[in-house]
Amino acid sequence: MSYILKNNKIFLKTARYLISILLSIIFLAGLYVYTGNKLIYLSFGLLNIYLIYFAFRKNASFFETFFSVLLFFGFGFKFSIIISFTDGMFREGVGNFDYSASSFDFALTTSSLALLSFIVAGHLREFFFNYPSQLSETSLNKNFYKNNRLKIIFFFLILIFSIFTVNVFFAVYQKGLVPINDYNFFFSGFIKWSLLYGLTAIATLIIFLEINSFKKFFSLTVLLAIFETFISSISMLSRGMIFNAAAIIFGIYKFCKKKKIIFDKKYFFLYIIFTILLFYISVISVNHIRSNFFYIGKSVSKDITDMENYKKTPKDAKDKKILKPKRFNIIDSNNEFFYLAVNRWVGIDAVLAVTQNRDKLNFSLVKESWKENFIKDEPTFYEKTFNLEQQLTIDIYENVKGNTLTGIIAFLFYSGSFLFLISGMIILTFFANFIEYISFKFSEKNIVFSCLVGQIIAFRYIHFGYLPKQSYLLFGSIFLTIFLVYLFTKLLKK
Repeated sequence: MSYILKNNKIFLKTARYLISILLSIIFLAGLYVYTGNKLIYLSFGLLNIYLIYFAFRKNASFFETFFSVLLFFGFGFKFSIIISFTDGMFREGVGNFDYSASSFDFALTTSSLALLSFIVAGHLREFFFNYPSQLSETSLNKNFYKNNRLKIIFFFLILIFSIFTVNVFFAVYQKGLVPINDYNFFFSGFIKWSLLYGLTAIATLIIFLEINSFKKFFSLTVLLAIFETFISSISMLSRGMIFNAAAIIFGIYKFCKKKKIIFDKKYFFLYIIFTILLFYISVISVNHIRSNFFYIGKSVSKDITDMENYKKTPKDAKDKKILKPKRFNIIDSNNEFFYLAVNRWVGIDAVLAVTQNRDKLNFSLVKESWKENFIKDEPTFYEKTFNLEQQLTIDIYENVKGNTLTGIIAFLFYSGSFLFLISGMIILTFFANFIEYISFKFSEKNIVFSCLVGQIIAFRYIHFGYLPKQSYLLFGSIFLTIFLVYLFTKLLKK
């Protein structure tokens, strides 16, 4: 940020002080009400505060930046907000957690060891590879993009709306829903890849070519890239638009910094405001679509009578796509938004559930989890093993499949071994950074693209646990995408 705001250091310092004060208030409030060992909570809180510094330190990789932020919100922020400013109940699934002081202490100790392992691994990574402080000129053919810029942007726009339309009409991939039809593997895979990050990857190539061809980028291109994340999120009923959009903005900032390209700071804030606005609209819209067409939500903004009335609905009516559309209510929508902003982060809930059942934890459980297969009408392996199936109180339509996610830290602790947890976090951190570094090298040093890759892996780690053996599909698609980008850049060589 200091690079863009170099003429406004007072603003930057003020922002840092405000963030520090806010974090201090959150964690001091948590320290005051925490019922367990205060030193354990203090260590947990300090590690989470350090995660913010760790995320944006000079030599941070993009994976480390995004994973740190996701860990902070899923652990320190979520835990402290819930115990300090709500009724202290965790609503995203903690199994038979007993809320005792000793149980909290053990869960926070486990979480702290995992966070510390990740931080240590990130600092060790700096000894092996870092991004260069300055990017040299590429040998790409600059005339190609200059001569075809409008055609490329127009084609990209057509592709965005084509993927959106196909997915909406055929329901190929929508989060939380099982496809009604059995589509061809390659067709459904292409649609899913496009929506999850494929279209965004194309956007990173366009921005990369624009910067290298004109020594600047145009706001229209950036806004189009952000708009693509909005359209794709709506299409697949996802509330995670902010992550790909953040990768675009942060990647551009880092790219321009390393290319010594200075742009008006007002445009940077315009992109942020535009992103936040679209993100809010996307979350509100998806919440409204889901509650009207697919299921009754379970946030605190939902009246319990909605649930009871739905339970009494005849089965033949439940199977229809629409029961009775609700009128849009901005107050309920905002309540739902803020509920999600606090409760939906993945992390501490699963650790509470897993650590409460230490008698079940062993390496056989880890092995068994990798055998999990998709079964629509049954709870997941995690839900069945840690007594979460009784907490799934949402009546849903025929093709809806909602899952409670574990997260990589709770998943690694299926073993019950701290050594396995620590070594697993270190190895996985190096693995993620290695893939990100490959994406940088093979894309002709496209910082924006490697930022997206780092974010995708971080997002996968934080949501890890359901059907873990299918991780090869995501990582296989990432390697394939890197290879396609490599071929594309080779074709543009002089």
